[in-house]
Amino acid sequence: MAITITKENAAKVAHQVWLNETGGNLDAMTSWNPSESFASLGIGHFIWFPAGLDARFEESFPGMIRFLKRHGATPPDWLDKDPVPDCPWKSKVEFDRAFHAPRMTELRQYLIATMDLQAQFLVLRLRNALPRILADLPDGAERGHVKQQFARVVSASPDLYPLIDYVNFKGEGVSDSEVFPNRTSGKPEGWGLKHVLLAMTGTSPDRDKVLREFSAAARMVLLRRIANNPTDRIWQRNWLARVEGYSRPLR
Repeated sequence: MAITITKENAAKVAHQVWLNETGGNLDAMTSWNPSESFASLGIGHFIWFPAGLDARFEESFPGMIRFLKRHGATPPDWLDKDPVPDCPWKSKVEFDRAFHAPRMTELRQYLIATMDLQAQFLVLRLRNALPRILADLPDGAERGHVKQQFARVVSASPDLYPLIDYVNFKGEGVSDSEVFPNRTSGKPEGWGLKHVLLAMTGTSPDRDKVLREFSAAARMVLLRRIANNPTDRIWQRNWLARVEGYSRPLR
């Protein structure tokens, strides 16, 4: 299945993901959320860990930097290393203190200049998502179901925005650490794209129906995560507004 989008659609997706993650604030290209122990950078708020951090979530910033370098966008000298170095700021306090210092200002300018390429990195991540999800599913019926639902969403969305954004937003759903136990049964439950596709049940190729179904499945998975981890309730309004946007074509 071909996972490609035009340059025009990539620019639209980049802009919408940037709005989702930063509210359209260029300064928010470099940010550190108060409730998190890592930096969030670029249009997709790709996460970057300080040295020694053992986090539940999958780090994405180093992979994005390697992608930009392969496509000719050389980062600042201090970041242009192999392997990509750990985040030089060890805490939000350090990060905020350095916000207008030369190193972070240079990083922010680099990220602003490479927005369209960052969107192509998101497309690459989506291209790799389905094989990772299928490899994580031992049940043949579930693999067939996920392939069918993924194909329905691809066909319904020429810009691939719902899939691109959700994978960036909540991941593929294949990491054993990215689960919370159900508060009643104790069964581990995730919230990635795999879980959204498994929750879809339709067969119609109608574009509007497919997009509404994907949006509803994403909403259900996120509400389940919040029920399992109530401290996430502070994000509920923003999360649900974001996935509600999947129910209609990107303008």
